[in-house]
Amino acid sequence: MKFAIVSVGNELLRGDIVNDNAKYIAQKLAALGHSVERIVVVPDRVDDIVEELRRLLKYDFIFVTGGLGATHDDVTAEAIAKALNRSLVLDEKAVKQVKRWTDKKEVVEKVAKIPAESEVIQNDVGVAPAFITGKIAALPGVPAEMRDTFEKIVKRFEKLEVYEEDVIVEGKEEDFLEKLNSVVRKFPDVEIGSYPKPGYVVLKFRGKKERVLEAKREFLS
Repeated sequence: MKFAIVSVGNELLRGDIVNDNAKYIAQKLAALGHSVERIVVVPDRVDDIVEELRRLLKYDFIFVTGGLGATHDDVTAEAIAKALNRSLVLDEKAVKQVKRWTDKKEVVEKVAKIPAESEVIQNDVGVAPAFITGKIAALPGVPAEMRDTFEKIVKRFEKLEVYEEDVIVEGKEEDFLEKLNSVVRKFPDVEIGSYPKPGYVVLKFRGKKERVLEAKREFLS
């Protein structure tokens, strides 16, 4: 499957915090053999989030992190509803989730209002539940809460056959560029990444095991 990740938050765009949530999700999906095609960071503005979500709907599934809290700049639920042309509703299951932590009316009415016909995913670490609307999953931005809810969702995705091997080559990329390009052309079904380091290059081969081994042998021959 092909995935996209949307990280919502002005604090990310200012560089105040590192986007560890996107890294965590991408690594988990890659370990299952899936492909993350886009990682996008957007500000806490409804129209910006809507624009990106509609652009990314061509992918199989989208994970969105952040913007599910009770403050004025938590607008992710509203944006997802608008992107999918759904109304916002006060969801009974979401209300129960929020009330496990607080009975404050303004918090309950903000956090438990999610797009219609969404599936609520319980958050066992914090106030805001996650939810799935169509092919979009919205997760809390607090890392511990994101991981808790993400792990409940990611179990639904099948683990695909994927195999990786690294080759360490001394020197610079230009020393073996012709050979590498030849292998890339011959094995289009193998993902080959080239990562220069001081004095050497790491080549990563990823795909079905037999094809990865063939591509590696071809490069080393």
